Amino acid sequence: MRIAVKYSMVDVQVVITMAIQITPRPQLGLRTEIARLAFVAEFPSYFSKAFAIQTFRDASAIQYSPTASDIRPLMVHPDLVVLMMQYREGLAKPEGAPWKRSKHGEVGRWLDTQFSFYTFKPQA
Repeated sequence: MRIAVKYSMVDVQVVITMAIQITPRPQLGLRTEIARLAFVAEFPSYFSKAFAIQTFRDASAIQYSPTASDIRPLMVHPDLVVLMMQYREGLAKPEGAPWKRSKHGEVGRWLDTQFSFYTFKPQA
């Protein structure tokens, strides 16, 4: 993707973005979801905020037990690692969820606020 951006290869950029978005989710594993999230965080202007939040939720599901190796692609985005920890903790212990302590009160609005620090592609 960096090469495509560097050389203004718009068609390649579009294809990469489409491939990231159309892969059927039930077939993906934890590492793939985390890698997808890292890619979205690296190139947020190619993805909508809704897609980024859904990707984050998929990568943060509590049925997974991620290892340090699994999370490695996100280490260049420590804010997402911390957010993932808070989100997973809130799912596991809803009474202490960070969205309940915030002014938002619900997880969707809380995540929307957390992801407002990125510049995503405008909704179509």
